[in-house]
Amino acid sequence: MVFTKLTAVLALAAIASFAEAAPRVHPGVHRTLQQQGTVNIIVTMKDSPDATIQSVQEAEFATRGQQIASLVERLEKHSEGSQASVKSILSQESASAAPLYTSHESYWISNQMYFKGASFELVAKLAALPDIAQIREEQELPHDLPISTSTNSSTSALEATNEWGVTKINVPQVWATGNRGQNIVVSSIDSGVRATHQALKGNFRSTFGWYDPERKAATPYAADGHGTHTMGTMVGSDGIGVAPGATWITCKGCTVNSIGRSTCRESDLLSCAQFITCPTDPTGTTKDCSKAPHIVNNSWGGGQGDNWYQSSVNAWHAAGIIPIFAIGNAGPGCQTANTPGDYSNVISVGNTDINDGLATTSSKGPSVTGLLKPEVSAPGSEVRSAWSTGDAVYNTISGTSMAAPHVAGVVALLLNANPSLKFADVKRILTTTVDTATLKSAGRTCGGTRDGTFPNNNFGYGRVNALKALNSAGSA
Repeated sequence: MVFTKLTAVLALAAIASFAEAAPRVHPGVHRTLQQQGTVNIIVTMKDSPDATIQSVQEAEFATRGQQIASLVERLEKHSEGSQASVKSILSQESASAAPLYTSHESYWISNQMYFKGASFELVAKLAALPDIAQIREEQELPHDLPISTSTNSSTSALEATNEWGVTKINVPQVWATGNRGQNIVVSSIDSGVRATHQALKGNFRSTFGWYDPERKAATPYAADGHGTHTMGTMVGSDGIGVAPGATWITCKGCTVNSIGRSTCRESDLLSCAQFITCPTDPTGTTKDCSKAPHIVNNSWGGGQGDNWYQSSVNAWHAAGIIPIFAIGNAGPGCQTANTPGDYSNVISVGNTDINDGLATTSSKGPSVTGLLKPEVSAPGSEVRSAWSTGDAVYNTISGTSMAAPHVAGVVALLLNANPSLKFADVKRILTTTVDTATLKSAGRTCGGTRDGTFPNNNFGYGRVNALKALNSAGSA
Protein backbone atom coordinates (compact mmCIF):
# COMPACT_ATOMS: atom_id res chain seq x y z
CA MET A 1 0.00 0.00 0.00
CA VAL A 2 1.03 3.64 -0.48
CA PHE A 3 1.79 5.13 2.93
CA THR A 4 0.57 8.73 2.77
CA LYS A 5 0.99 11.48 5.34
CA LEU A 6 -2.64 10.98 6.41
CA THR A 7 -1.99 7.27 6.86
CA ALA A 8 1.00 8.12 9.07
CA VAL A 9 -1.17 10.31 11.28
CA LEU A 10 -3.79 7.58 11.61
CA ALA A 11 -1.10 4.99 12.36
CA LEU A 12 0.39 7.19 15.04
CA ALA A 13 -3.03 7.57 16.63
CA ALA A 14 -3.47 3.80 16.53
CA ILE A 15 -0.10 3.29 18.22
CA ALA A 16 -1.06 5.74 20.94
CA SER A 17 -4.36 3.98 21.57
CA PHE A 18 -2.65 0.60 21.83
CA ALA A 19 -0.10 2.09 24.23
CA GLU A 20 -2.93 3.35 26.43
CA ALA A 21 -4.66 -0.03 26.41
CA ALA A 22 -1.47 -2.01 27.03
CA PRO A 23 1.60 0.19 27.64
CA ARG A 24 4.01 -1.80 25.52
CA VAL A 25 5.20 0.94 23.14
CA HIS A 26 7.79 3.19 24.72
CA PRO A 27 7.10 6.93 24.37
CA GLY A 28 10.49 7.40 22.72
CA VAL A 29 9.26 5.40 19.74
CA HIS A 30 6.44 7.91 19.19
CA ARG A 31 8.75 10.89 19.51
CA THR A 32 11.29 9.60 17.01
CA LEU A 33 8.60 8.59 14.51
CA GLN A 34 7.13 12.09 14.67
CA GLN A 35 10.54 13.72 14.27
CA GLN A 36 12.16 11.44 11.71
CA GLY A 37 9.43 9.30 10.14
CA THR A 38 11.23 6.03 10.98
CA VAL A 39 12.78 4.57 14.11
CA ASN A 40 15.17 1.76 15.04
CA ILE A 41 13.31 -0.52 17.43
CA ILE A 42 13.82 -3.56 19.65
CA VAL A 43 10.78 -5.83 19.91
CA THR A 44 10.65 -8.09 22.97
CA MET A 45 8.33 -11.09 22.94
CA LYS A 46 6.32 -12.01 26.04
CA ASP A 47 7.62 -15.57 26.07
CA SER A 48 10.94 -15.26 27.92
CA PRO A 49 13.79 -17.62 26.96
CA ASP A 50 14.81 -18.08 30.60
CA ALA A 51 12.89 -21.35 31.11
CA THR A 52 14.59 -22.80 28.04
CA ILE A 53 17.98 -21.70 29.34
CA GLN A 54 17.23 -23.22 32.73
CA SER A 55 16.26 -26.55 31.17
CA VAL A 56 19.70 -26.81 29.57
CA GLN A 57 21.45 -25.95 32.82
CA GLU A 58 19.60 -28.79 34.55
CA ALA A 59 20.36 -31.38 31.84
CA GLU A 60 23.52 -33.47 31.48
CA PHE A 61 25.67 -33.65 28.35
CA ALA A 62 28.74 -35.62 27.33
CA THR A 63 30.71 -32.54 26.28
CA ARG A 64 30.53 -28.78 26.70
CA GLY A 65 30.18 -28.40 22.94
CA GLN A 66 27.10 -30.63 22.95
CA GLN A 67 25.62 -28.66 25.83
CA ILE A 68 26.01 -25.35 24.03
CA ALA A 69 24.73 -26.79 20.74
CA SER A 70 21.63 -28.03 22.55
CA LEU A 71 21.19 -24.65 24.21
CA VAL A 72 21.34 -22.83 20.90
CA GLU A 73 19.07 -25.34 19.15
CA ARG A 74 16.42 -25.02 21.87
CA LEU A 75 16.64 -21.23 21.93
CA GLU A 76 16.37 -21.04 18.15
CA LYS A 77 13.29 -23.29 18.20
CA HIS A 78 11.77 -21.26 21.04
CA SER A 79 12.26 -17.92 19.30
CA GLU A 80 11.05 -19.26 15.95
CA GLY A 81 7.73 -20.28 17.46
CA SER A 82 7.38 -17.20 19.62
CA GLN A 83 8.14 -14.77 16.80
CA ALA A 84 5.88 -16.46 14.25
CA SER A 85 3.20 -13.76 14.41
CA VAL A 86 5.74 -11.03 13.67
CA LYS A 87 7.24 -12.96 10.78
CA SER A 88 3.75 -13.52 9.41
CA ILE A 89 3.28 -9.75 9.19
CA LEU A 90 6.60 -9.41 7.41
CA SER A 91 5.74 -12.07 4.84
CA GLN A 92 2.28 -10.60 4.18
CA GLU A 93 3.71 -7.15 3.58
CA SER A 94 6.75 -8.17 1.58
CA ALA A 95 5.16 -6.90 -1.63
CA SER A 96 4.05 -3.60 -0.12
CA ALA A 97 4.92 -0.52 -2.16
CA ALA A 98 6.01 1.30 0.98
CA PRO A 99 8.75 -0.54 2.90
CA LEU A 100 7.92 -1.33 6.50
CA TYR A 101 11.58 -1.28 7.56
CA THR A 102 15.11 -1.10 6.19
CA SER A 103 16.46 -4.31 7.68
CA HIS A 104 15.81 -6.63 10.59
CA GLU A 105 17.45 -9.26 12.81
CA SER A 106 16.06 -11.96 15.05
CA TYR A 107 17.80 -12.85 18.33
CA TRP A 108 17.35 -16.33 19.70
CA ILE A 109 19.41 -15.52 22.78
CA SER A 110 16.85 -13.04 24.13
CA ASN A 111 13.73 -13.76 22.01
CA GLN A 112 13.81 -10.26 20.55
CA MET A 113 13.79 -8.71 17.11
CA TYR A 114 15.49 -5.60 15.78
CA PHE A 115 14.08 -3.40 13.03
CA LYS A 116 16.17 -0.68 11.47
CA GLY A 117 14.15 2.15 9.95
CA ALA A 118 10.78 0.88 11.17
CA SER A 119 7.83 2.82 9.74
CA PHE A 120 4.65 4.12 11.42
CA GLU A 121 2.76 1.29 9.78
CA LEU A 122 5.05 -1.45 11.07
CA VAL A 123 4.99 -0.14 14.64
CA ALA A 124 1.19 0.05 14.54
CA LYS A 125 0.93 -3.54 13.29
CA LEU A 126 3.37 -4.79 15.93
CA ALA A 127 1.56 -2.92 18.69
CA ALA A 128 -1.58 -4.90 17.88
CA LEU A 129 0.06 -8.28 18.49
CA PRO A 130 -0.80 -9.78 21.90
CA ASP A 131 2.37 -11.85 22.15
CA ILE A 132 4.69 -8.84 22.16
CA ALA A 133 5.76 -7.56 25.58
CA GLN A 134 7.49 -4.33 24.59
CA ILE A 135 8.43 -2.13 21.65
CA ARG A 136 11.10 0.43 22.38
CA GLU A 137 13.77 2.42 20.64
CA GLU A 138 17.16 0.78 20.27
CA GLN A 139 19.66 1.94 22.87
CA GLU A 140 23.08 3.30 22.02
CA LEU A 141 25.18 2.66 25.08
CA PRO A 142 28.28 4.73 25.77
CA HIS A 143 31.47 2.80 25.44
CA ASP A 144 33.20 2.61 28.83
CA LEU A 145 35.75 5.10 27.52
CA PRO A 146 39.11 5.64 29.20
CA ILE A 147 39.15 8.70 31.44
CA SER A 148 42.67 9.74 30.48
CA THR A 149 45.26 8.89 27.88
CA SER A 150 48.96 9.49 27.32
CA THR A 151 50.84 9.95 24.08
CA ASN A 152 51.11 6.82 21.99
CA SER A 153 54.50 5.14 22.20
CA SER A 154 56.11 2.79 19.71
CA THR A 155 58.56 0.04 20.49
CA SER A 156 60.80 -1.62 17.94
CA ALA A 157 61.20 -4.78 20.02
CA LEU A 158 59.23 -6.60 22.65
CA GLU A 159 60.03 -5.29 26.11
CA ALA A 160 60.98 -7.60 28.95
CA THR A 161 59.45 -5.46 31.67
CA ASN A 162 56.09 -6.48 33.06
CA GLU A 163 53.50 -3.73 33.38
CA TRP A 164 52.77 -2.45 36.86
CA GLY A 165 49.28 -3.93 37.00
CA VAL A 166 50.55 -7.39 36.08
CA THR A 167 53.16 -7.15 38.85
CA LYS A 168 50.80 -5.62 41.42
CA ILE A 169 48.43 -8.60 41.36
CA ASN A 170 51.32 -11.12 41.54
CA VAL A 171 50.92 -12.60 38.09
CA PRO A 172 54.66 -13.30 37.44
CA GLN A 173 54.70 -15.65 40.43
CA VAL A 174 51.88 -17.61 38.75
CA TRP A 175 53.80 -17.72 35.48
CA ALA A 176 56.74 -19.19 37.39
CA THR A 177 54.62 -22.30 38.00
CA GLY A 178 54.22 -22.77 34.24
CA ASN A 179 50.66 -21.42 34.15
CA ARG A 180 50.20 -18.69 31.55
CA GLY A 181 46.56 -19.47 30.73
CA GLN A 182 47.23 -22.20 28.17
CA ASN A 183 44.22 -24.09 26.75
CA ILE A 184 41.82 -21.31 27.74
CA VAL A 185 39.92 -19.16 25.24
CA VAL A 186 39.30 -15.57 26.30
CA SER A 187 36.89 -13.30 24.41
CA SER A 188 35.75 -9.71 24.35
CA ILE A 189 32.89 -7.60 23.11
CA ASP A 190 34.55 -4.34 22.25
CA SER A 191 35.52 -2.01 19.42
CA GLY A 192 37.53 -4.54 17.46
CA VAL A 193 41.15 -5.62 17.80
CA ARG A 194 44.28 -5.09 15.72
CA ALA A 195 45.04 -8.78 15.31
CA THR A 196 48.41 -8.08 13.66
CA HIS A 197 49.79 -6.31 16.71
CA GLN A 198 53.08 -7.83 17.82
CA ALA A 199 51.73 -8.55 21.31
CA LEU A 200 48.54 -10.24 20.03
CA LYS A 201 49.20 -11.90 16.68
CA GLY A 202 50.62 -15.08 18.18
CA ASN A 203 47.52 -16.23 20.05
CA PHE A 204 44.59 -15.05 17.93
CA ARG A 205 42.28 -17.88 16.88
CA SER A 206 41.45 -16.96 13.31
CA THR A 207 38.91 -19.78 12.84
CA PHE A 208 35.58 -18.90 14.46
CA GLY A 209 37.43 -16.10 16.18
CA TRP A 210 36.04 -12.87 14.78
CA TYR A 211 32.63 -11.39 14.04
CA ASP A 212 31.58 -7.91 12.98
CA PRO A 213 27.77 -7.72 12.97
CA GLU A 214 27.77 -4.35 11.20
CA ARG A 215 29.98 -4.96 8.16
CA LYS A 216 30.59 -8.73 8.26
CA ALA A 217 34.26 -7.92 7.63
CA ALA A 218 36.34 -11.01 6.86
CA THR A 219 39.28 -10.07 9.08
CA PRO A 220 39.57 -8.18 12.37
CA TYR A 221 39.88 -4.42 12.43
CA ALA A 222 39.56 -1.79 15.14
CA ALA A 223 37.27 1.22 15.20
CA ASP A 224 39.50 2.75 17.88
CA GLY A 225 42.22 1.59 20.28
CA HIS A 226 39.96 0.53 23.14
CA GLY A 227 39.40 -3.10 22.13
CA THR A 228 43.05 -3.68 21.26
CA HIS A 229 44.08 -2.24 24.62
CA THR A 230 41.72 -4.41 26.67
CA MET A 231 42.68 -7.56 24.77
CA GLY A 232 46.34 -6.76 25.31
CA THR A 233 45.79 -6.59 29.08
CA MET A 234 44.05 -9.94 29.04
CA VAL A 235 46.35 -12.03 26.87
CA GLY A 236 49.09 -9.89 25.29
CA SER A 237 52.75 -10.81 25.28
CA ASP A 238 55.42 -8.16 25.95
CA GLY A 239 54.60 -8.17 29.68
CA ILE A 240 51.29 -6.38 29.13
CA GLY A 241 48.93 -9.34 29.46
CA VAL A 242 47.89 -11.38 32.47
CA ALA A 243 47.37 -14.67 30.57
CA PRO A 244 49.63 -14.55 27.49
CA GLY A 245 49.30 -18.29 26.98
CA ALA A 246 45.54 -18.08 26.39
CA THR A 247 43.92 -17.89 22.96
CA TRP A 248 41.66 -14.94 22.13
CA ILE A 249 38.61 -14.21 19.98
CA THR A 250 36.49 -11.07 19.74
CA CYS A 251 33.22 -9.61 18.50
CA LYS A 252 32.99 -5.98 17.43
CA GLY A 253 30.00 -4.67 19.38
CA CYS A 254 31.10 -1.04 19.57
CA THR A 255 32.02 1.53 16.95
CA VAL A 256 32.64 5.22 16.38
CA ASN A 257 29.46 6.97 15.27
CA SER A 258 28.97 9.80 12.78
CA ILE A 259 29.89 12.50 15.31
CA GLY A 260 33.06 10.74 16.40
CA ARG A 261 31.67 9.28 19.64
CA SER A 262 32.38 5.68 20.58
CA THR A 263 29.10 3.88 21.23
CA CYS A 264 27.75 0.35 21.41
CA ARG A 265 24.45 -0.27 19.64
CA GLU A 266 22.06 -2.65 21.34
CA SER A 267 21.54 -4.68 18.18
CA ASP A 268 25.28 -5.23 17.77
CA LEU A 269 25.68 -6.18 21.43
CA LEU A 270 22.92 -8.79 21.09
CA SER A 271 24.53 -10.17 17.92
CA CYS A 272 27.82 -10.38 19.79
CA ALA A 273 26.17 -12.13 22.74
CA GLN A 274 25.08 -14.84 20.30
CA PHE A 275 28.53 -15.07 18.71
CA ILE A 276 30.20 -15.45 22.10
CA THR A 277 27.73 -18.21 23.01
CA CYS A 278 28.21 -20.08 19.72
CA PRO A 279 30.94 -18.65 17.46
CA THR A 280 30.39 -18.36 13.72
CA ASP A 281 32.47 -17.60 10.68
CA PRO A 282 32.76 -13.89 9.75
CA THR A 283 29.64 -14.10 7.57
CA GLY A 284 27.57 -15.39 10.47
CA THR A 285 26.26 -18.35 8.43
CA THR A 286 28.35 -21.25 9.74
CA LYS A 287 28.57 -21.87 13.48
CA ASP A 288 30.53 -24.19 15.74
CA CYS A 289 29.39 -24.14 19.37
CA SER A 290 32.39 -26.21 20.45
CA LYS A 291 34.50 -23.10 19.79
CA ALA A 292 32.80 -21.06 22.55
CA PRO A 293 35.21 -19.17 24.82
CA HIS A 294 35.55 -19.75 28.55
CA ILE A 295 35.52 -16.06 29.51
CA VAL A 296 34.04 -12.87 28.05
CA ASN A 297 35.27 -9.40 29.01
CA ASN A 298 32.84 -6.50 28.63
CA SER A 299 34.37 -3.06 29.05
CA TRP A 300 31.13 -1.26 28.21
CA GLY A 301 27.84 -0.44 29.89
CA GLY A 302 25.37 2.30 30.73
CA GLY A 303 22.24 3.07 32.68
CA GLN A 304 21.20 1.31 35.86
CA GLY A 305 18.82 -1.44 36.89
CA ASP A 306 17.99 -2.32 33.27
CA ASN A 307 17.57 -6.05 32.58
CA TRP A 308 17.77 -5.77 28.78
CA TYR A 309 20.96 -7.93 28.64
CA GLN A 310 20.00 -10.37 31.38
CA SER A 311 18.92 -13.21 29.08
CA SER A 312 22.24 -12.98 27.24
CA VAL A 313 24.15 -13.24 30.50
CA ASN A 314 21.95 -16.15 31.58
CA ALA A 315 22.72 -17.95 28.31
CA TRP A 316 26.44 -17.45 28.91
CA HIS A 317 26.05 -19.13 32.27
CA ALA A 318 24.30 -22.08 30.64
CA ALA A 319 27.20 -22.27 28.17
CA GLY A 320 29.80 -22.20 30.94
CA ILE A 321 31.12 -18.76 29.97
CA ILE A 322 32.33 -16.50 32.82
CA PRO A 323 31.09 -12.89 32.30
CA ILE A 324 33.33 -10.03 33.48
CA PHE A 325 32.09 -6.42 33.33
CA ALA A 326 33.65 -3.03 33.99
CA ILE A 327 31.53 -1.31 36.64
CA GLY A 328 31.76 2.09 34.91
CA ASN A 329 33.43 5.48 35.23
CA ALA A 330 30.53 7.42 36.78
CA GLY A 331 32.09 8.05 40.21
CA PRO A 332 32.68 9.52 42.70
CA GLY A 333 29.03 9.29 43.75
CA CYS A 334 27.47 6.25 45.38
CA GLN A 335 24.97 4.05 43.52
CA THR A 336 26.60 4.76 40.15
CA ALA A 337 27.19 1.13 39.11
CA ASN A 338 26.35 0.62 35.43
CA THR A 339 24.22 -2.04 33.73
CA PRO A 340 25.03 -4.88 32.98
CA GLY A 341 27.78 -4.69 35.59
CA ASP A 342 25.09 -4.25 38.24
CA TYR A 343 23.59 -7.72 37.57
CA SER A 344 23.80 -10.31 40.33
CA ASN A 345 25.33 -13.01 38.13
CA VAL A 346 28.34 -11.16 36.71
CA ILE A 347 31.72 -10.24 38.17
CA SER A 348 32.05 -6.46 38.03
CA VAL A 349 35.33 -4.63 38.51
CA GLY A 350 36.40 -1.29 39.97
CA ASN A 351 39.58 0.67 39.16
CA THR A 352 42.62 0.93 41.46
CA ASP A 353 45.86 2.85 40.94
CA ILE A 354 49.51 1.92 41.44
CA ASN A 355 49.29 2.95 45.12
CA ASP A 356 46.20 0.81 45.74
CA GLY A 357 43.87 3.77 45.92
CA LEU A 358 40.46 3.63 44.25
CA ALA A 359 40.10 5.93 41.25
CA THR A 360 37.66 8.71 42.03
CA THR A 361 35.85 8.06 38.76
CA SER A 362 35.33 4.35 39.45
CA SER A 363 31.59 3.71 39.77
CA LYS A 364 30.30 2.75 43.19
CA GLY A 365 27.55 0.57 44.60
CA PRO A 366 25.17 -0.40 45.81
CA SER A 367 23.16 -1.21 42.71
CA VAL A 368 19.69 0.27 42.47
CA THR A 369 18.41 -3.12 43.66
CA GLY A 370 20.67 -3.03 46.70
CA LEU A 371 23.45 -5.39 45.56
CA LEU A 372 27.01 -4.81 46.71
CA LYS A 373 29.00 -3.58 43.72
CA PRO A 374 31.62 -4.01 42.42
CA GLU A 375 32.63 -7.53 43.38
CA VAL A 376 36.36 -6.79 43.17
CA SER A 377 38.79 -4.13 42.01
CA ALA A 378 41.93 -4.34 39.86
CA PRO A 379 44.60 -2.10 38.34
CA GLY A 380 42.96 0.36 35.96
CA SER A 381 44.82 3.65 36.25
CA GLU A 382 47.61 4.53 33.82
CA VAL A 383 47.66 1.07 32.27
CA ARG A 384 49.96 0.52 29.30
CA SER A 385 48.82 -1.94 26.63
CA ALA A 386 48.61 -2.54 22.90
CA TRP A 387 47.08 0.13 20.64
CA SER A 388 45.38 -0.02 17.27
CA THR A 389 47.35 2.53 15.25
CA GLY A 390 50.32 0.26 14.55
CA ASP A 391 51.71 -3.22 15.10
CA ALA A 392 54.28 -1.95 17.60
CA VAL A 393 52.28 0.86 19.17
CA TYR A 394 51.29 1.00 22.84
CA ASN A 395 49.24 3.48 24.81
CA THR A 396 48.68 4.26 28.47
CA ILE A 397 45.05 4.91 29.47
CA SER A 398 42.82 4.70 32.55
CA GLY A 399 39.37 3.51 33.54
CA THR A 400 37.43 0.50 34.73
CA SER A 401 37.72 -0.69 31.12
CA MET A 402 41.37 -1.32 31.92
CA ALA A 403 40.65 -2.97 35.28
CA ALA A 404 38.15 -5.59 34.06
CA PRO A 405 40.56 -7.32 31.63
CA HIS A 406 43.06 -7.83 34.47
CA VAL A 407 40.38 -9.90 36.21
CA ALA A 408 39.47 -11.73 32.99
CA GLY A 409 43.14 -12.70 32.67
CA VAL A 410 43.23 -13.96 36.25
CA VAL A 411 40.16 -16.09 35.55
CA ALA A 412 42.01 -17.62 32.57
CA LEU A 413 44.85 -18.58 34.92
CA LEU A 414 42.33 -20.08 37.35
CA LEU A 415 40.65 -22.16 34.66
CA ASN A 416 44.02 -23.38 33.40
CA ALA A 417 44.78 -24.60 36.93
CA ASN A 418 41.34 -26.13 37.41
CA PRO A 419 39.15 -26.44 34.29
CA SER A 420 36.22 -27.75 36.34
CA LEU A 421 35.62 -24.41 38.06
CA LYS A 422 32.14 -22.94 37.59
CA PHE A 423 31.04 -19.32 37.90
CA ALA A 424 30.18 -19.66 41.58
CA ASP A 425 33.60 -21.19 42.26
CA VAL A 426 35.42 -18.45 40.37
CA LYS A 427 33.48 -15.69 42.10
CA ARG A 428 34.12 -17.22 45.52
CA ILE A 429 37.84 -17.64 44.87
CA LEU A 430 38.26 -14.10 43.53
CA THR A 431 36.38 -12.49 46.40
CA THR A 432 38.05 -14.50 49.19
CA THR A 433 41.67 -14.17 48.04
CA VAL A 434 41.81 -10.40 47.56
CA ASP A 435 44.26 -7.96 49.12
CA THR A 436 42.70 -5.43 51.48
CA ALA A 437 45.41 -4.36 53.93
CA THR A 438 47.23 -2.18 51.38
CA LEU A 439 44.13 -0.47 49.98
CA LYS A 440 43.90 3.26 50.62
CA SER A 441 40.70 4.46 52.23
CA ALA A 442 39.32 7.78 51.04
CA GLY A 443 36.78 7.88 53.85
CA ARG A 444 33.83 7.27 51.52
CA THR A 445 30.70 5.52 52.75
CA CYS A 446 28.33 3.99 50.23
CA GLY A 447 25.36 1.82 51.15
CA GLY A 448 26.14 2.27 54.84
CA THR A 449 29.64 0.75 54.65
CA ARG A 450 32.86 2.78 54.84
CA ASP A 451 35.54 2.02 52.24
CA GLY A 452 37.94 0.73 54.89
CA THR A 453 35.55 -2.04 55.96
CA PHE A 454 35.37 -5.04 53.64
CA PRO A 455 33.43 -5.86 51.59
CA ASN A 456 32.20 -2.40 50.62
CA ASN A 457 30.59 -0.60 47.69
CA ASN A 458 33.83 1.10 46.65
CA PHE A 459 36.50 -1.60 46.29
CA GLY A 460 34.09 -4.53 46.58
CA TYR A 461 35.75 -7.37 48.48
CA GLY A 462 39.19 -5.96 47.66
CA ARG A 463 41.86 -5.86 44.95
CA VAL A 464 42.47 -9.16 43.14
CA ASN A 465 45.59 -11.20 43.86
CA ALA A 466 46.34 -13.79 41.18
CA LEU A 467 48.77 -15.85 43.25
CA LYS A 468 46.41 -16.15 46.21
CA ALA A 469 43.58 -17.04 43.84
CA LEU A 470 45.63 -19.77 42.16
CA ASN A 471 46.59 -21.24 45.51
CA SER A 472 42.86 -21.70 46.18
CA ALA A 473 41.89 -22.98 42.73
CA GLY A 474 42.39 -26.64 43.52
CA SER A 475 40.18 -26.60 46.59
CA ALA A 476 37.01 -25.37 44.85
